[in-house]
Amino acid sequence: MSLENLTLEELQQEILRRKASEVDSVRKQLDEARKAVRELEAKLADYEGTSVVRKESAPKSRISAGERAERVLTALDGKDFLASGDIAALVGFEGASLRETLTALSQEGKLSREGKARGTKYKLA
Repeated sequence: MSLENLTLEELQQEILRRKASEVDSVRKQLDEARKAVRELEAKLADYEGTSVVRKESAPKSRISAGERAERVLTALDGKDFLASGDIAALVGFEGASLRETLTALSQEGKLSREGKARGTKYKLA
C-alpha cells in the first residue's frame, strides 16, 4: 500500500490499523506462551507426583484508562457520528473497556451520544 497519496486522516487510520494488528499479533504470541507454560507445569507436576493449581484471573486491559480515552478522542477527531464497532476498529480495543471509556467521555461532556442500544453512535462534543 502506497502511503504517499493518502490524506492525513487516511494516514492516521492506517497507523491505528497497523498498530492494532501488531498488538493482536503480540497478544496471540503471549497467549501461546502462557499455554506452553501451563503444559510444562502440568508435565513437571506429573513427574513430581504433585498437582498444579493455578488460579486464572480475568484478563485485564493492557491499556490505561487515559490512553484509551486519548485513542477514542483521536479516532473521532474530525468525524461525524460513529458506532462503537467502528470506533473499536480504529482504537484497537473493544468490549467492556470501550463501553466504559465511551460512557466516561460522554459523562465528562467530551462526546455526544445519539441513539439507543445497538443504534448508539458517538462524536466529539
